[in-house]
Amino acid sequence: ALSNLDVQMARRSALGVLVSQVTLGAIVAIACFLVRDAHAGASALIGAGIGVAATSLMAFAMLRPGEGASLGRVALGFFGGWLVKVGFTVAVLVVALRSQKVEGVPMLIGYFATFAGYFFGAVRASGQAEKQEMGRSG
Repeated sequence: ALSNLDVQMARRSALGVLVSQVTLGAIVAIACFLVRDAHAGASALIGAGIGVAATSLMAFAMLRPGEGASLGRVALGFFGGWLVKVGFTVAVLVVALRSQKVEGVPMLIGYFATFAGYFFGAVRASGQAEKQEMGRSG
């Protein structure tokens, strides 16, 4: 069963991933704005927003069981969250790409920037978790 500490660490990790995604998405959107124009910047921001929203949905589904949840329930939350994330992402990307108001390339660049944010946030969170674990055992 999940302990309160496990849930707190997972929430902190998820928040770190989201902050990294928002930061990189904003940087890419600003770069698109400076290199091209406001329309490209807005499209990149939409792409980043899709990535952040999808990750938020998955994190919510994964963390919903909370303290005391069995490993089976946690696994179900993970896979359910992943399915929601993929379904949401595909649906919103299709709608955005069909829109005449969104530039496809900057939007996809903004969306893919959130992958890097996911990676950096997860690496940073795992380093923090290792420090906490060493602090408890040492």
